Amino acid sequence: MDHEARKQLHETRETLLAHLTAHPDDLKALVLADVVCAIEPAHDASLAVHATRFRKTRRADWKLRARELGLDRLLFHLANGWRAAEIGTSAIPVIERRATEINEARPPRVPAGHIDASFVPAGLTATFHPSGHLKRVAVVVDRNHNGELVLDETPGSGHFRVVRMRGGSGTMLDERYRDGTIYITLNTPWHDGAEATEVKPWTRWVEECLADLAELLTVQPTARRARRR
Repeated sequence: MDHEARKQLHETRETLLAHLTAHPDDLKALVLADVVCAIEPAHDASLAVHATRFRKTRRADWKLRARELGLDRLLFHLANGWRAAEIGTSAIPVIERRATEINEARPPRVPAGHIDASFVPAGLTATFHPSGHLKRVAVVVDRNHNGELVLDETPGSGHFRVVRMRGGSGTMLDERYRDGTIYITLNTPWHDGAEATEVKPWTRWVEECLADLAELLTVQPTARRARRR
């Protein structure tokens, strides 16, 4: 592993060890210790003691509790940051795998991938399938700022479209999700129907789409801005 990633892991390891010495049952610290030890299993025996104890004694619902604490978002953010900085290449799959496990956790008897009302950010209006699984969320600010997320009745597939102004130019992003892959079409003044694919966990994709729609709610309509000039 590269020097910068090792440096960051060392600093994280020291912080976790100090915290767990004082708070040995802190779930957030225990989950992070488990991830750090999975990246470098034989590196730190003292931290490994906490990680091993956690694996042996953790409750069955630990992933749900970790998701409530936002640990999936934290780990995804860490992985994306390392990827952007081009460090920790070998560690990124480990971090993302743990993030996905937490992100996809559901209570007993809830179907895998089920997206209920708790996933929908405040301010967005949603409709749901009879099962309670999200069906549709749409936002219309004006013709330059609008979007829609539509999920099929069976979790694991759906469609997202968003139109917005970026740097004074209009863009339209169209995404279809199925079998763990996003099929992307991008239209901008510089991309006329450019297509791409990206592998991404289901729940993470839905959450990012919902966040994009929630962001539209903060946009001031174009017509209103024009009247104020």
